[in-house]
Amino acid sequence: MNNKKIMQWYGNFCAAAILFVICGFCGWIYEIAVTSYLHGHFVNRGFLHIPVLPIYGVFSFIMLPVFRKHNSLPIVFFGGMAITTALELLSSYLIEWILGYGLWSYKTWDFNFDGRISLYSSLAFGIMSVILIKGAYPLVRKMYEKFPKWVICVLGSIFTTTIIIDFIISMGG
Repeated sequence: MNNKKIMQWYGNFCAAAILFVICGFCGWIYEIAVTSYLHGHFVNRGFLHIPVLPIYGVFSFIMLPVFRKHNSLPIVFFGGMAITTALELLSSYLIEWILGYGLWSYKTWDFNFDGRISLYSSLAFGIMSVILIKGAYPLVRKMYEKFPKWVICVLGSIFTTTIIIDFIISMGG
């Protein structure tokens, strides 16, 4: 692999890291808004110390290729709703198996399944899928095209390093 291809790959990786953080931060905002409203006071959500929920970043990368060609509003909304609900259900079991405890519960919400998924959260995920496909992803693509590549690489590197360090600290402590 020559230097030009390496730099192109690294630039793409850094742009992806930026999108990951944007989606993770938006997920954190959504969750603190909902849980703070339900509890009547600020509730800091998340596994990491930084205001990023990685599960939203991971889900965004699963969603992007799915809706690359078929991205009409109803398809993205209902498809995103179905995909993210299935992923949330699977993730709840996986996270509980890895950590020994769950990171969320919808047991007090109407229309929930085993406290792991809920119709209300599924509807919110459908809306967030539309925001991702129609808003966040195109915005990051434009940013990638307009900003100097070194800026994208510096931001992406900082975000990646911060998340890795925070993840290591969070898992250890």
